[in-house]
Amino acid sequence: TPNTSLFSGLRKRGIPVLFLHGKYSNLPGFPSVLDDNVGGGYQLGKYLIGKGHTQIAGIFKSDDSQGPERYFGVISAMTDSQIRINDSRFCWYDTEDRKDILSGDRLDGTKLSRFIDERLGDATALVCYNDEIAYAAIQHLLRRGRTIPEDIAVVSFDNSFYSQIGSVPITSLGHKAPRSGIAAAELLLKMLEG
Repeated sequence: TPNTSLFSGLRKRGIPVLFLHGKYSNLPGFPSVLDDNVGGGYQLGKYLIGKGHTQIAGIFKSDDSQGPERYFGVISAMTDSQIRINDSRFCWYDTEDRKDILSGDRLDGTKLSRFIDERLGDATALVCYNDEIAYAAIQHLLRRGRTIPEDIAVVSFDNSFYSQIGSVPITSLGHKAPRSGIAAAELLLKMLEG
């Protein structure tokens, strides 16, 4: 995080800081409540492999801990199943790219459309960082005449409302949101109590 000095300043003032769904390697000692993103990526990878997919692609967010962890889980499942990893089929985006990726009214010129047109190739499955990205990817794929899941399966993380609102429901791995929130609240209360 580029905000190291801000978080360190909060710590010096005795203000409790707790990270939810993320942590930063340059801020050791700050407590966090995390989902098992590596395990989730592995689970989605194994799910696709179990459905017969060997040509797997992905799009992941690079500037938080969840993206690389989810990617690592997927490629670990592929490696364990002796499936070749084609790096060119994996697309990375950051917070600044998000608006460009999600500009659904534009068919061409976005990072997502370029990835689908130029790098997806003969992939039969696409793992997306979250449902929002999966929803946008499905819209682009449908506009290109691809059918889901017949031509390409699309799976993602979070099991949010995006996984249900489109013409094609998204297979999405959900979190134990209440458990994470409860654990974070309990830990924060303990921190406040010293």
